[in-house]
Parts: sequence; structure tokens; C-alpha cells
Amino acid sequence: MDLMYSRYASPDQFMGTYIEQGRLGEFVSFIIGEDNKRRKEAAQKEEEDKLWLAYIHSMTDQSFHDWKSKSGLMEKQEPVSYTMTDRQVDAVKQQARGILHKFSPV
Repeated sequence: MDLMYSRYASPDQFMGTYIEQGRLGEFVSFIIGEDNKRRKEAAQKEEEDKLWLAYIHSMTDQSFHDWKSKSGLMEKQEPVSYTMTDRQVDAVKQQARGILHKFSPV
């Protein structure tokens, strides 16, 4: 509801109209989509502002656009995969067993 009160003066009356028309789902989907779009744009602006500050402090002769494309800061990195193959799992198990066999009870 907070999304509604931040946008509309009387969201209850506004939503009542959509409910009467049987379009509440469409309306909720629109509101959530717009909020996600706003948040994404805000995050992109924040990232651009941080790059601008880095550019200013770099003291380069290049334009901001050239510096940004050549700096490598905007390159998308592939996400790190933490999954292991069955062979890797077996190797780790064997290694753990080897460590445990070296311990002797007191």
C-alpha cells in the first residue's frame, strides 16, 4: 500500500474503480512494474555517478565516454559458479577422509 500512497492522494477510491472493472491484477502488475523500473533507473544513475567520480579523480585526457569504455569498469563479469562436478565432490571426500584418518583418538 505504501507504493499507492506515495503516488495517489486517495488510492482506496482509485483501486475500487479497478476492482469494479475486474482489472485489479492488471493494475497491481503495472504498479509493481513501474516501481521496479524506477529502482533500476535509480541504481543505474548511482552507478553512473560513481563512474563519473572515478573519472574525475583519474585525471585523464580522455573524454568520459572513451575513459568509461576503455577502463574495463563497465565490463560484465560472468557470475562465479560454486557448483562442483561429481568427480570434484569425490576428490574432496577422499581428501577429507585422508585428513580424518591421520587423527588418532586419545
